[in-house]
Amino acid sequence: MLLLFTAPLVGYSYIEAVNLYAEASRPALVTAQMAPGLNPFDGVIVPTFGSIYLALTLLFPFVAIRTIAGDRDNGALLLLLQMPSHSSVLLSSKVATLLLALFLVELPGLFTLIQWRLVGQGHIYVPEMLCLLLGHLLYGLSIIAISLFCASITETASTAALLALACTLGSWVLDFAAAGGGFWATKISVLSLTASLKPFEQGLLVWSVVAGVVLAAMVLFALTLLWWHPGRPMSVKLTRSVGLLVMGFALSLSLHYVVGSVDLTEDQRHSFPSGVRVALEQIHEPVRVEVYLAPEDPRFMDFDRSILAKLKRVLPQAKVVNRKANQAALFRTGEDPNYGLIVYQIGARRAESRSTSPEEVLPLLWNLGGVTPPGADDQTTYPGYPVVVKSSSSAELIFYVLCPAICFAGWFLFSRR
Repeated sequence: MLLLFTAPLVGYSYIEAVNLYAEASRPALVTAQMAPGLNPFDGVIVPTFGSIYLALTLLFPFVAIRTIAGDRDNGALLLLLQMPSHSSVLLSSKVATLLLALFLVELPGLFTLIQWRLVGQGHIYVPEMLCLLLGHLLYGLSIIAISLFCASITETASTAALLALACTLGSWVLDFAAAGGGFWATKISVLSLTASLKPFEQGLLVWSVVAGVVLAAMVLFALTLLWWHPGRPMSVKLTRSVGLLVMGFALSLSLHYVVGSVDLTEDQRHSFPSGVRVALEQIHEPVRVEVYLAPEDPRFMDFDRSILAKLKRVLPQAKVVNRKANQAALFRTGEDPNYGLIVYQIGARRAESRSTSPEEVLPLLWNLGGVTPPGADDQTTYPGYPVVVKSSSSAELIFYVLCPAICFAGWFLFSRR
């Protein structure tokens, strides 16, 4: 039933993404300067897999919850716990089954890749695609861990489903709150499941995110084992749960030392050119950047994308402080004379600027850091991949007719057993 709803949703997202990408590609075929802005990964693949993200968030918890709630409702749980196998083995088998279900949910997305590559002659950069699939695997693992834990602490499947959806949809609330620019909202937004998926959708493999998701899933699986057993006293469950949460929190503090990331994008959008990166690595003194721009200001967004995010990847210990982070406003130039100012400090040396352009910011960093500016970099320009192709009727046939028919036939045959 999950695939019955997911396949048409994925097909619709793919067809619309291809049509929009084709419209954006028409001017690029006439004006070559517009071609580098056309990336199939951002224009077609990520929007298509966004529909799978919705299915995982809203529908997949019901599938995961049944694996525990169903055994408890029909009495099979008591029989399973009497088997020679340890309960951890039983839980591992259920997680493995749900990972197979996760693969089936991702299957329509994989079909769209084949459709895009063969029928549309579209370009696919494999490292970016693998990064996105890894992100979906970790996101699905988080959904599985949350759903199983909710099923283990509640009496009915409906209550578990409500609790699991409260956790998953609560991530959207955290994202909306963080978009408002509040300081504390921004801090707790790191707990959002959507935030953990976002770097993978940008082709960026962040090791701290991978470690954090795995750690959270392991803690939830341990709590599930603890609460799963019906004969364990409530006092034991509560005390051991506190111990597990304390241990998980202590381990999460060590994630601060897990630094580094890998830019798997074809255009290397998250990285400085190699010459700039080597020059920045020669700065061994503390680096501090104070920004006086509201988070929703387009200038700050551009500055964060072109300078700050890349600088943090090269110098993870660099400290960035936004003095306007908890004062949301678009433009404050009339209220605060310092608004728009950016202060750079390396060691005891300090400089100010209002520019967010790399052409002006990087020379300022060379002077403050006392390093030799890099020479001209022969970095290859990203060519872009404009493709003008209409979504073929075969895509509509596959996702609107064939996939639902197969799912319905499978459901009908299974229901007769």
